[in-house]
Amino acid sequence: MGLFLFRADERLRRILRISDKRTLTSADTSRSNIMVGQSTSIQSFFSTRTSPTKVIPPESSPVPGDGFTAEELDNALLPVRQDNWTPRGVYDEYEIDALMFGLNRVKIVGRLVNMFESSHTTKLPKGLGGSVHLVVKDDTGAVTIRLSYTLPPTELRLGRLVAVWATYVANGDRGSFPCAVAPLYIKIFPEKDKSCRIRVLEGAEFANLCRKPLNYQPTLMSLKAFTRGGSEVIDAKILVVVKSVSARKRGTCGSEDQIVTKKDGTEAYVTRVVLMDDTEEATLSLWDTTSTTPNDWQPSHTALLISSPSLNVSHKNWLALASDTFVDVDPCIPEAERLRGFAERKVKREHINPTFPYEEYALWSIIKPNERVLYSLADVDDRARENPGEIFEGYLSMIIMDLNMTTLRQQNMLMCNECCGIPIYANAKVAKCKHCDSQVSLRVNPRLIGKLVDESGCITSGKLVLSEHAWTRLLGRSAQELIESSASTLKSVEHRMLHIRITLRFWWSEEVGKLVISEVLE
Repeated sequence: MGLFLFRADERLRRILRISDKRTLTSADTSRSNIMVGQSTSIQSFFSTRTSPTKVIPPESSPVPGDGFTAEELDNALLPVRQDNWTPRGVYDEYEIDALMFGLNRVKIVGRLVNMFESSHTTKLPKGLGGSVHLVVKDDTGAVTIRLSYTLPPTELRLGRLVAVWATYVANGDRGSFPCAVAPLYIKIFPEKDKSCRIRVLEGAEFANLCRKPLNYQPTLMSLKAFTRGGSEVIDAKILVVVKSVSARKRGTCGSEDQIVTKKDGTEAYVTRVVLMDDTEEATLSLWDTTSTTPNDWQPSHTALLISSPSLNVSHKNWLALASDTFVDVDPCIPEAERLRGFAERKVKREHINPTFPYEEYALWSIIKPNERVLYSLADVDDRARENPGEIFEGYLSMIIMDLNMTTLRQQNMLMCNECCGIPIYANAKVAKCKHCDSQVSLRVNPRLIGKLVDESGCITSGKLVLSEHAWTRLLGRSAQELIESSASTLKSVEHRMLHIRITLRFWWSEEVGKLVISEVLE
């Protein structure tokens, strides 16, 4: 009996020993499989989770904008300037004409009339990023200021009012560069010398300060006379108004559009401004330090009194700024108001797609006579010439001779408008202005209609101002449906509308200068 129990106990021990070996073998095998099949990185021990706030948009959805302008993007990497400087001593405020050279704490207030970079041949001190010459003018005189900087000043632009604190005024040579027209010379380095400073003054209380031109005479030279030989006259002055402003871009020259680089190896940027008066148009090129100035200018409103500009002989009617040029922005003279009025009327007439005058037409409709007269184009022309200030309404029976829907669709020009004096075309109801980066609402291009004729004459494309309702009645579709239409659909619409007779309800006003079509009748 004891032997039997001993053998049973021995058999039980063997069974337990074999089961322990099998357990260890299976555990080692599973551990090795885990090590071989999975990465040894710590991330393998955690489950992958997606962010609940991140939503992947479908491929067909448009990419939304971030809401920032190009100027904000350019200045995003620049450090924030905190102008908390206060004068440590007493600074005497002087008019520029009363300044005396020598050591003295002085403060002057004036407007920037010229800016140009200093010569790169001069060896710059260590830590100095560059320097720029500023010509500051008040109602009595002008002074040249050499501003040294570590970071380029982005807030300085032509026409802005600035206050300058300095401790020394030098007496420059009147005949030498850069003190040819502003002999007094001031050097400041605000980032190094805490006793000097330049600050831009903004606000309604400073709007009319220092806007009186120096040595002003009412007999100004016209732009046409200046470009026809008047540029050789000493101290020539021209009064112009801004017509349009191009986008700021890299400067190019030559027939192959080679990129212009400065002596320090950096690329030069340029902004071209189209100027005009009542005689001629010209283009003003603003380079580098002055290329951001037109951001504050408004087409057909900003007037410029330019003294001694430079004329580019290689291009017709191309102007530039020289070291002795003065640019008075919105000068306080009577001729500027007259020129602004002329520019507004001209730009309104030459607008590629003027707005339908809903308010003026609605006001006139209240007091209008009940006229239902059918005119011919010759009758409208005669009545408008006999009584230029008369406003009248009537009907025209016209035949469509030409349509350009398919062509304009291929050229991406179904819709159009203007912003900053620059035409904008697109096959969409909204487009971005290349100058100010603002979203501009577009309207149907009036050149969809090529030519309309009746028994007495014809009217060419672009001479009609149609309301949105009139466009819908004429084309049989809204502006959005016109954009979404295929080329074959627009082609069939052209074939169906060509050479048909339509009746137009028109309205004439000298302020608009074009035939206003309020309704299209079948």
